[in-house]
Amino acid sequence: MTMALTLHGETRAVDNILALEQALVEARALAQCELWLTRATEAEQGPALCMLRNGGNAWLMYLSGQDELSFHTVGDEEADGVCSYLLSNGQVDEYPEAWCVDVQQCQRAFVAFFRTGGARPAAIAWEAD
Repeated sequence: MTMALTLHGETRAVDNILALEQALVEARALAQCELWLTRATEAEQGPALCMLRNGGNAWLMYLSGQDELSFHTVGDEEADGVCSYLLSNGQVDEYPEAWCVDVQQCQRAFVAFFRTGGARPAAIAWEAD
């Protein structure tokens, strides 16, 4: 199966785990990134998985694409405050730190998403938007 991977605005086809893992290595090398993996041409058509990362802070968004349901990760619900993220279009958005999960956990979720053909990764705690 081939999926579209977009790392901070640059899209490429990913057709195996090795290619995905290489892209994840590239993403780790960036101080901040917006990373999308989707089965569809347009992420909004889903299913799609997005990671926003700023240093050690990262969170995931899952778009089902079929019924317009979307989910975000649930991290430390006691965390207070927000973290800013640089999007690929240059915009800076802020999201709750309570949504942040471990960067390695996010990357494992990308592998699970690829292996299952776009299913929402089960090892992550999710909350519907």
